[in-house]
Amino acid sequence: MPHLRKGINYNDAHEHNLLVDNNYANSNIIGVIDFGDAIYTHKINELAIACAYACMYAPEPLRVASHVIKGYHKYFRLQENEVEVLFSLISARLLITVSSAAWNRHQEPDNEYHSISEQPAWDLLEKWREIAPSLAHYTFRSACGWEPCPNLPEFRSWINTQSDFHPIVDLQNKKTLDLDLSVGSLMLGNNSNFQEIDIFEIHIKRILEDNEADIGVGGYGETRPLYTSDAFQTEGNDGAQWRTVHLGLDIWSDTGTAVYAPLAGVVHSFANNVGDCNYGPTIILEHRIDESFRFYTLYGHLSLDSIESLQVGDSIEKASIIARIGSHKVNGKWPPHLHFQIMLDDLGMQGDFPGVAYPHNYDTWLSICPNPRLLFVELEKNETLGQLNSIEISDIRKQILGPSLSVSYDQPLHMVRGFGQYLYDINGRRYLDTVNNVAHVGHEHPRVVKAAQKQIGLLNTNTRYLHSNIVKFAEALLETLPPELCVIHFMNSGSEANELAIRMAKTYSRAQDMLAIEVGYHGNTGACIDVSSYKFEGKGGKGTPEHTHILPIPDTYRGLHADSDESGILYANYIDSSIEYIHEQERRVAGFIGESIISCGGQVVLPEGYLKQVYKSVRKAGGLCIADEVQVGFGRVGSQFWGFQLQGVVPDIVTMGKPIGNGHGLAAVVTTREVADTFANGMEYFNTFGGNPVSCAIGYEVLQVIKDEKLQKNAFEVGNYLKDRLIDLQQDFSIIGDVRGEGFFLGFELVKDLETLEPADLEATYLANRMRQRGILMSTDGPHHNVIKIKPPMVFSKANANYLIENLRFVLNEDFVAII
Repeated sequence: MPHLRKGINYNDAHEHNLLVDNNYANSNIIGVIDFGDAIYTHKINELAIACAYACMYAPEPLRVASHVIKGYHKYFRLQENEVEVLFSLISARLLITVSSAAWNRHQEPDNEYHSISEQPAWDLLEKWREIAPSLAHYTFRSACGWEPCPNLPEFRSWINTQSDFHPIVDLQNKKTLDLDLSVGSLMLGNNSNFQEIDIFEIHIKRILEDNEADIGVGGYGETRPLYTSDAFQTEGNDGAQWRTVHLGLDIWSDTGTAVYAPLAGVVHSFANNVGDCNYGPTIILEHRIDESFRFYTLYGHLSLDSIESLQVGDSIEKASIIARIGSHKVNGKWPPHLHFQIMLDDLGMQGDFPGVAYPHNYDTWLSICPNPRLLFVELEKNETLGQLNSIEISDIRKQILGPSLSVSYDQPLHMVRGFGQYLYDINGRRYLDTVNNVAHVGHEHPRVVKAAQKQIGLLNTNTRYLHSNIVKFAEALLETLPPELCVIHFMNSGSEANELAIRMAKTYSRAQDMLAIEVGYHGNTGACIDVSSYKFEGKGGKGTPEHTHILPIPDTYRGLHADSDESGILYANYIDSSIEYIHEQERRVAGFIGESIISCGGQVVLPEGYLKQVYKSVRKAGGLCIADEVQVGFGRVGSQFWGFQLQGVVPDIVTMGKPIGNGHGLAAVVTTREVADTFANGMEYFNTFGGNPVSCAIGYEVLQVIKDEKLQKNAFEVGNYLKDRLIDLQQDFSIIGDVRGEGFFLGFELVKDLETLEPADLEATYLANRMRQRGILMSTDGPHHNVIKIKPPMVFSKANANYLIENLRFVLNEDFVAII
């Protein structure tokens, strides 16, 4: 302490003494109050006190302290000797807090403020005592931008003078293969290759066999998806998290493969770390270079007999056989391999040591655990531990991609893997996806992936050649529709489908005027934009085109006839005045296009009787009725396979896209024989990739998965359960004005006042971004951007619904409305 800087400290930085501005997106501290504790003392105490208070309530206090230290260091440069004692000073402050609170409670039992931090301080002390002081020291150094482990430069200097390490396994006459098991690995492939250990073992063997390799090597610094299951999940400061960064070098070989000591050492410790996905039998050796410099090597996933005769302190000679690779029965149920790791600090641990780390501690842990390849010239390669980072990708996007291409969230996500109802970012963090309805049967569903792989390896060409896939898929699709809808055209996207449907309507009616619903969206082609109020009345739009006529959005919550029991008929009546106007212009009606549940309008469920009346009026005027099922179809609404069935109508044309190919470019238009024959007026409709064998194989498999896995039933049961839970949430938080939707097509609207229904748009944006921070993907919609939409993959489970509600409740309880 005598060697540390001194000065006048404020000495009381905690949440009760801070003044904060009202910038919800990026709040700043603009002042402090209460200078009663100001004192002349060591400057580092100022930071220790702030950290002690800031870390309270946090599941990961060390991570919070790092943020505070990083910000403090930016404006007041810390010295290394100050950071070295910071962990102990934070501990001391917490001890003072609980002691002072106990004394104050004795002196003034009625003064609750004197004890306001007592219980949080005790809770933090319980967490703080479990942290290795040296790990805290390294973490704090990283926050300052220094080399986290100060021993690493000395280790590197020493290793550069060495060249005679013995190979860990015998590589003579054996071919090695660098295995990529990272989260974005194409070699690792679909999650189905590693969700079950037995399958993972077969997959590793297949990779080695396909590459004619005897031994697989790799893994250091990889961010792996293998550790992202529920079994590895922990609770962090921002919700669920996983230790995904691999700290060792894996050597994949046969059970019984001999493991050699790369250099002399002594047995530091050993243990049988039992349990699935654990190390199994493990040995840690200590290597003392001189009195002040030592490091450790760890050997995991060994055979049981490898540790049977060991004693702590045993001398180990270089090149001696110290162990053998264990089978999956004893090694934590992994495929046979050796986990080899270097540690510059044992962190006080015996027989065990973390083999994976959280991505936010990436720099710290890789500094403590340098690359094991440094010991083996024969295994070295030029490897890149990461890909382009998010900032680099964003910069390149801005330079070469169209500026109208948007990115979700205030902090964009770099996604590299998907499976089921989850997406995985570059750091291996798993996100629960509640918004990407494109992956209808789940991201990268194994059966859909397999169907695509099989067909694309054989043939992919256009529909001018005969192929059974197109008729097989078409027949399966027609089985889900009313018998009147019996002719199909295939294309690549929902936009193309709606474009063709509008052409059909105009050709059939020999008219140009289209009717559509307010705040509707039907695609990005010219004709689709012309009937998309959401686009032409929004930013950059030019207003309603001459031949488009917009009907008021039939919103039963905040619309024109929200309070009427006859709202469906009242809203439908607007169709007649629009048709009358068209006739007054001496023109005729081509058709009506509408989603069966209005998506961009805010997940608005059409009132009862609405489409029956609209369809009746349009047909009477000679037009066709188009049901845009791009987002609502294929069982998503739960009680019915198609959204239009909720209204008891049969359209003249149905358009579909997105879910039909589970993310593959596939769409369809289904219509009546009469409409199809009229459209076939001599002008050929041809789409190079529409209906190709690969797309049809995918589409057929999607339909079979929906049926086999009973996903429509799942949408009905889990969707209703989730809707009920949202309604329960609505009772507790007045900001939720309305909950609506069917099946897995849900939304809840945020309002500032339940009487005026003033939209809470900033709050909705904040909520979506805050949920993203907690690992749940949500998004806003609606004309006022105040509706949170929920349209997850159809494999979304009851457990997912509960997890979503728990996190929504957590964020709503943060009182973010007051912040905004």
